[in-house]
Amino acid sequence: MAGIVAVSDAEIKRARNVAYILAHCMRMLQHRGKAYWKIMVGKNSVEGDGPLPYEERIVKIVSDGKLTGFDGIGFLSKRRPESSGFRYSQIALDGFLVDTEKLYLHPMIGGARDSDPLYQIYCIFKILLTRNRDPMKATDFLDRHLRGNMLVRIDGNIYAYRNSTGFKPLVLGSNKDDTLHVIASENSLRISLVDLTFRDVAPGELLKLDRRSGPITLSTQQSPNMVVDPFEFIRESNVASIVNGKSIYEIRKNIGREQSKFLSGRFQIESAFAEPDYTRPMGLGFSLEYQKNHKMFEIGEGVIKDRYDDSDHMIDFSEEVSKYKLLTTSKSLKFVVENLVSNKSIGTIQGTIQTGGTVKETIHYLRKSGAREIIAVVSYPPTIDGRQVGLYTQSRDLVANKYVGKVSSIDEINIMISHEIGANQVYYNSPTSLARGIGIAEGNLWFPEWIRFLEYQ
Repeated sequence: MAGIVAVSDAEIKRARNVAYILAHCMRMLQHRGKAYWKIMVGKNSVEGDGPLPYEERIVKIVSDGKLTGFDGIGFLSKRRPESSGFRYSQIALDGFLVDTEKLYLHPMIGGARDSDPLYQIYCIFKILLTRNRDPMKATDFLDRHLRGNMLVRIDGNIYAYRNSTGFKPLVLGSNKDDTLHVIASENSLRISLVDLTFRDVAPGELLKLDRRSGPITLSTQQSPNMVVDPFEFIRESNVASIVNGKSIYEIRKNIGREQSKFLSGRFQIESAFAEPDYTRPMGLGFSLEYQKNHKMFEIGEGVIKDRYDDSDHMIDFSEEVSKYKLLTTSKSLKFVVENLVSNKSIGTIQGTIQTGGTVKETIHYLRKSGAREIIAVVSYPPTIDGRQVGLYTQSRDLVANKYVGKVSSIDEINIMISHEIGANQVYYNSPTSLARGIGIAEGNLWFPEWIRFLEYQ
């Protein structure tokens, strides 16, 4: 999971403002990564762990880091990047790399032979684009190895590329004077940047942010078919983002509705509560549909996040803060409305089950409040690969990963995971049902091979 943004400002008097515009955009994209941030303006950069600092701190960071220039790149991540490519070049990556094992044999690898794949790709792309002056070959090379989007500074210029399958969203916003341009991970920025008009960067489009001429399309790559990351619709994109003319909120609501249509005859529950917050649209869609065939079902909210905990002004708490508080004080950052839960069969609407920590905590507090039965309804198919949820790291900690090759249906893995997390029953979404909810053909959504063919019996 990552948030990327680039800003170009042609107004001389606003050269000092680029870093602040970047910081503002990054704050709007903070939901895409709260563990690491980096601001790159001109030749200078500043980075830090945790969420982006508040305005007062940013002013000092900009001054101390000498972040002055007419363009810059911002990067947010859920994990601190380990690749040396991020240290030795100005790159922001939203996605993952593929087929990198033989890059060291590339005829243009030069001195990057022993470097990590990201830096190898950067060096080869740079040679093709600037020394050979061949944007088509440069994008053809990049497209073979990139699933997602990349922003990169080369010889003082910022370039943006969206891979040809449209795996991740990428947008370009410009003001009416054509002096300010923003490239970003999603169009939810339009809510704040009201003077900018946004368009999608086309799949396969390579853009150069030219200070004098504005954004220039250098080349385009054609793809035989679209392959989209379904996690954008589940969690990654802001609910206010618009995709194919529909808001992410409405799409998530429809994901819940379609899952309810499929599952409503499989169990009886008296209420369903969405937790964490990003699943509330799925919870609403699920509940409205479920109530059509179960008149005793009550729509409500019984698990509520405590946003005013200890009078803290934070809008949201990171996962680490939540875990730390639970371990040290035995208190959760959420509370349960007991009279809505006690002696009832409850559904808990979960977006994903990754390590199982979030759903186990929810089940613990539902049990403590007297729930008679707990059914976990998961909006996403089983998570066996970190790339499914924007974690481009090891997959061994994902609870479903151990069952790869050992079960042949979602029914079987439902039973296995229910035992692990302490639920009475678990119901994952299937790729087919998720595709219906999103409104995109199943073949145009990216899943690991084993998940793509995993269905209900």
